[in-house]
Amino acid sequence: MSGLTVVVGYGNAALDVLRHLPLCDDVVVLDQDPIALTGAIANGARVVRGDGRDLCELRHAGVQFAGKVVVAVPDDQDGMQITLAARSLNRSAVVVAAVREPANQDLFARLGADEVFVHRCAKEQLP
Repeated sequence: MSGLTVVVGYGNAALDVLRHLPLCDDVVVLDQDPIALTGAIANGARVVRGDGRDLCELRHAGVQFAGKVVVAVPDDQDGMQITLAARSLNRSAVVVAAVREPANQDLFARLGADEVFVHRCAKEQLP
């Protein structure tokens, strides 16, 4: 397995997932938000600015070589598309997905996620 971890989406969900995973030394973050990318750089990651739904951008980030791919985008529909694309580019990577809706856990697993974490925003967790 490769020592590369590719993280697609670098917000609160990604940070929550990354706290629970052993990471490799080589982390690449793919995100469209320059502020998120600045945070990733500050945490020692290499970055690629782009859309994780785009196969070319996923390849540019190195998904096809990754040992682990973390999909942590704000929208479950986008996350499903990215999970499926990541799995198509790399059959052997461990794909970890952060989902917003618990009902989507099984669907993410059927699309190729090996591990699925349910992530809710802080506002959603308040009574």
